[in-house]
This record gives sequence, structure tokens and C-alpha cells, in this order.
Amino acid sequence: MADHPLGPGKVVFKPGAGLLISTADERFSLRVSVWAQLRLTVNHSPGMGGPNPTSVLELNRARLILTGNVFSKHVHYMAHLMFAPKDLGFKDGVPTRAPIFMWYTSYTRFKNANLQAGFFFVPHARQRMQPAPLWQFADNSTASYEFTLNQDMGVQLSSPDIGGLGLMRYYAGVFTGDGYDWYKPNDLGFTYTGRLEILPLGMFQDFAEADFERARKPKLSLGVAYAFSDRDHQTRAISGTPFADGGTMSAHNITADLVFKWAGVSFLGDFYVRDGWRHPGNLTDMGGAPVPVQAPRNGYGWTAQMGVLMPRTRLEVVGRSAGVRPLKSVATSLSRLDEAGAGLNYYFFRHALKLQLDYIRTWGPALPLGRGDQVRLQFQLAF
Repeated sequence: MADHPLGPGKVVFKPGAGLLISTADERFSLRVSVWAQLRLTVNHSPGMGGPNPTSVLELNRARLILTGNVFSKHVHYMAHLMFAPKDLGFKDGVPTRAPIFMWYTSYTRFKNANLQAGFFFVPHARQRMQPAPLWQFADNSTASYEFTLNQDMGVQLSSPDIGGLGLMRYYAGVFTGDGYDWYKPNDLGFTYTGRLEILPLGMFQDFAEADFERARKPKLSLGVAYAFSDRDHQTRAISGTPFADGGTMSAHNITADLVFKWAGVSFLGDFYVRDGWRHPGNLTDMGGAPVPVQAPRNGYGWTAQMGVLMPRTRLEVVGRSAGVRPLKSVATSLSRLDEAGAGLNYYFFRHALKLQLDYIRTWGPALPLGRGDQVRLQFQLAF
């Protein structure tokens, strides 16, 4: 509990990663980083009443991240805070969500069994596990947002390198299943999840979408994950909205993904399946009649995304196709939705300072008017 002085060279600034302050004995450290995105969005939806197209200029994301270790180099912490109005769920000028994006503590003494507890992303879908500043598009695909499992309060065991072989990682955890409603009493309907990643050609930066290294040796990462959500109160498993009838859903959630990088070319592909069943609620309408039981959002989806860093430049060309389909063999309230998009990214200093422009078209019965078009111009600064 005594004072721990800083040592020489223990205050370092790294562009994009922030300011690191560490004691001479390395038992205590603090890294402070800030990043934000300024975004202009233009939407066009045929047949909509009022102005069309519409545009909005907003501070899309504004984040403060505090990380480091305390008492030991094996005891780590993270506090990831958000401040943008959209992140805080502003309604009529009043925030409806706490500014905590992630907050957890981890113990890394045992390389094959790192222990982590707190509020963080359920280790399920790759796109949602990737940090938002490292995306090639302004947002994840429609399939990712439909089938992913978001942040939740829980405990997990993991290994960044099983056996020190440089070939595999794993995650296994138990979560409350309540997401941002973690502060409410729980009904013991937990979410159980496991994820395995195999990197047959060796470790690389597979959770950053662009291939800045442009290595001549190809790299490949394969992932598969399963999660069982027991009595979840939301339509999309730890995300979405409460069921209209007030009940819950249990579901099997499966995903598989791959990342390939070679000489500036990057490819990301993923596939999702949700197969669930309802536990009806007992809510009634204003007339006292029972609210009809809402079917689960059973279905499957996919994403195929590619980026090419142009030789000897900082310009990247990206493209994406994604889709969502209902499972016709079981009851479902999910409707078909397709997405296609393309974009240009200019990396002044990699993800620390970049400008992104993308165009996304979505179409299908899931949209009120059948289709929509969106153009986004986004500037990101991280320090």
C-alpha cells in the first residue's frame, strides 16, 4: 500500500492507443485513450412522408477508455465510457442508459485460463467482438446486428494462446442474459456461451479488419461459437426489445466465421443461426384480453466483406453483402432482409486518423417500404 514511484521511460504516448503511465516495478499502470466519430448520414426511403431524403450530422460515438493493471501485472482493469447522445439513448433530451459501455476486471496469471468478470461483450459473434474503431464500414452488417449477443454482465475463462502454440484461442462464459438491464433483479435465466478460434497459419491481427501489414504470407482465422440463452426477455437474445406479451425466449445461437488476410487484401465472412422457443407472458391489452404471443425471431444470416488496400497508398476499397432469412420450418417473426454496400477509406494514420465514405442499400419485407438507401461520411480521431 506504499507509494510506487514512476520509473524512467514509464510515461509513453502511442498514437491511437493513448497515454500510458506505469510505475517502475510495473505493478501499477494506467492507459488513457479517447476516440470519437463525426458522421454525416443521408437516408432515402421511397414513399416516406415528410422530407426525403433526410440528413443528419452527429457525434456518432464519443468514448473514454481507461485500462491498466493494479497490484500485479496479472490483475487488469478496463473502464470504457460513452458520451454520445445516441449511445446514451437520449429521449426528449433525457438519457435513458448509463454511460458504461464496458467495465471489467481480469486475472491473467494462468495463460490457459484467464479469468474475467464484469460488463463486456459476450464472446460470440466476431464482428461485435471487434472494436468499433477498427471497422472497415461505419457500422456492422444487418446480419451481425440481428444475430449477435451484445454486452452483458458475466464471468468468462479464456486463453489468448492455448498451450503457447500460436494456433488456438478459446472463450467460455456465463452471463446474466439481461444486457443493459443488468441492474434489475434476475430470474436466473442465464446465457451460457463458448467460442473456439483456430489460426492454422499462426497468430496475426485478426480482430482489426484492414490488412495494414500487407504480409506476403497469407493469414487465416477460423471461429465457431455456441450460446444457449435461457429465458431471455428480449427478442434478439440480449438485445432488441421486450416481448409484447411480457414473456421470455430460450434459444440456441450458433455462429461460424473466418478472416483471411494477404498482401493488403482482407476478407471477413460469417454465418449465424438462431433457433428458439417462447415462454408466453400474461400481459393483457386495455380491454383485458391477453396480448397475442409473439413468435421468436428464428432464422439465419450471413456477411461477406472484403477490403483491398491499394498498393503504395493509404486508400482502401471495401465491399459487403449480407442477408437475413427466416427459418421456415419453425414459428418465427423474422422477415427477409438483404444488404449490399461499398465504400472508400483513407487512413491518414491507420485507424487513429481516418476518413470513411460508404453507401448501403437494404431491401426486403423487413423494411416498412421495401428498401432504403444510406450514404455515410465519417471522420474518426483516436488518441
